[in-house]
Amino acid sequence: MKINITILAIFITALAYSQGSNYASSVGISGGYAEDGFGVMATYNYHLNRNRYAQLSVFASIAEDKGTFNIPYNIFTVQPGYFIKVWEQKNFKTFVLNLGGGGIIGYEVINNGNSLLETGAIIDAKSQFIYGVFIGLEGEITLSNDFSLLIKANEYYHINSDVGQFYPYAGIGLRYFLF
Repeated sequence: MKINITILAIFITALAYSQGSNYASSVGISGGYAEDGFGVMATYNYHLNRNRYAQLSVFASIAEDKGTFNIPYNIFTVQPGYFIKVWEQKNFKTFVLNLGGGGIIGYEVINNGNSLLETGAIIDAKSQFIYGVFIGLEGEITLSNDFSLLIKANEYYHINSDVGQFYPYAGIGLRYFLF
């Protein structure tokens, strides 16, 4: 818990420090593959300059662990992060690759909160708050001055998850630049 508070404090400090030199702000939404199911992510990006931005994301996934028993679960997280530009197409500036990471705090719901499956089997995992870190890679293809196509891949490390510590997400979506 101390790690999450520290990461959140660093994120808020970075935002406060950079208020005077905002390059742009953008919002995005993407949907795609999350482990064992589907995920959707909404993001707000506060661009500190042309090469870096702070990001606040909300992620939700609907999945089903297909093992001996099919166990449905959902994950809902909030993720503050920081991204830097690692590559940009030089000639036309239509493709950009960003790399970043940050913290995660959220909640996982296993079998809709029920400890008993329809087959009568008992689940020993419980719905709980989760926390951890993530690393992400974002590709942007410029469509216009205001819109870009977003290609996103994140790998999450949930420190205390009953579903699994490593959890991937890969999606495609749209980003809109507010100003």
